[in-house]
Amino acid sequence: MIDERFALLELNADQVRNEMQNLSDSADFLFDFAAATWSLICEPGDTIAGFLRTQLGSVEALVQVVCGASSKALLDLLPIDEFTNQNLEVTLSRSLEVWRGRARQADVFQSLQLLRALGGKLVTPKSKYWPEQLDDLGNGTPAALWALGDIYSLNATQSAVSVVGSRIISQYGKQATKDIVTALVKRDKAIVSGGAIGVDALAHEHSLVLGSKTVAVMAGGLDRLYPRQNQELFQQIQKSGLLISEVAPGVSPTKWRFLQRNRLIAALSQATIVIEAGVRSGTINTVHHANDIGRPVGAIPGSIHSVRSAGCHELIKAGKAQLISTPMDIADLIGETNYFEQPIKSLSAWEIRALDSIGNTVSSIDEIARIGGLARFEAELALAKLAKQGLVTLTSNGWAKC
Repeated sequence: MIDERFALLELNADQVRNEMQNLSDSADFLFDFAAATWSLICEPGDTIAGFLRTQLGSVEALVQVVCGASSKALLDLLPIDEFTNQNLEVTLSRSLEVWRGRARQADVFQSLQLLRALGGKLVTPKSKYWPEQLDDLGNGTPAALWALGDIYSLNATQSAVSVVGSRIISQYGKQATKDIVTALVKRDKAIVSGGAIGVDALAHEHSLVLGSKTVAVMAGGLDRLYPRQNQELFQQIQKSGLLISEVAPGVSPTKWRFLQRNRLIAALSQATIVIEAGVRSGTINTVHHANDIGRPVGAIPGSIHSVRSAGCHELIKAGKAQLISTPMDIADLIGETNYFEQPIKSLSAWEIRALDSIGNTVSSIDEIARIGGLARFEAELALAKLAKQGLVTLTSNGWAKC
């Protein structure tokens, strides 16, 4: 069967094996070659191509395209109802025209040779390094990832957080970015971003300074890293982190590809945190992708007079992002809050009521007793025990939560 598919694709098995050698850890070199080919013939986020690969497999889908199968013949192979069939046939016909036009021009071997010259790796869904969280993108899942740097960094994305934001960053934004990255690194979180100037670059830089893993998702081929101002940063990332792209070397970054790149930033991480974004910022596009696949989003508030934070405020107001103002908010966002989960099991009823009765600022003993329905001595006893556990503290103005 494999020999037949090689013949149908007009490929020499030995040549494909030689080209794939050391570029991928997958034993299925024909599958990897087909995945690389799909990276060249379709645009990022092409859900029609993704649907075909999901239903037929990357190799068989490519065989159908190369061998000239009609849209109707392809639809007969797919598990779809008659209504969907009628609506999909025209779209699939147009897609086949594009894919076949590119397939005639695509030089997959050249792209693989460029990757080898760069010292990179090809990662496909059959690789042990494949980040399975990308599969949440459904038919929008990339066919392959072209990677440059420490390939083991892909394993770190299982507990990563994306930090994104404006290209024009204020002093406030710079400090907020460093604070957020520091808080995440303390929780052993890798940092994912897009390598752009501004918030993205600073997030990568500070992550490297702190000795953490960082992954930069590129919109173009790995031989066309953008922006040029960040070439030195990209070289630093390659040493201990990773640069990845879903498009092959030789492919230029475009506005459309930047927008589609954002879905990978969202999907690779547990959550996305936005720092300084205008209402029309491309960063908002990343948030939409995160919302679509159910990833939590946090946003840093700024001055009401700052247009750089207007997008963050809109996201919070619309309920599309959680307000982030403290390290505890970050823990809430990524589902690692243990403020109540750990101690609550050992608290008495008095202690629980006393703790719940303390507001967001400072509360007097009389307020705590009244709100909690406790006698004064009950409140005092409960607060003393809570203080020993480090849950509350006595200030000059009253009691406050720690």
